[in-house]
Amino acid sequence: MKIIPFYPSVSSKQSFSVNLGQLICSFEMNWNERGQSWFCNFETTTGKNNSVRLVENYSLLGGINNLGLDGDFRVLKFNQLTDDLITYDNLGTDWKLVYGTHKEWSDYDGV
Repeated sequence: MKIIPFYPSVSSKQSFSVNLGQLICSFEMNWNERGQSWFCNFETTTGKNNSVRLVENYSLLGGINNLGLDGDFRVLKFNQLTDDLITYDNLGTDWKLVYGTHKEWSDYDGV
């Protein structure tokens, strides 16, 4: 598994790339004030998944993985003393975006 580094204090709209094994994934993170949620556009050379809402403990790409990655992203809680919801300020610190292969998530879930 790999934690995707993110720092909300930089800006409410950020772009960056991370090497995920065989592919480099580009991220465009956007805070939606009205919806009080972070959204992400994921992109690799093989495809895109646009406007994915970052929700807690949920497979973000699910059955629509256009990225060519053998895995998925989830937002996991790393600080049990924080809010149970992802906020503007706590993504990247209390809640982290994590990439794992399908096998890693299966092991994590105990399936």
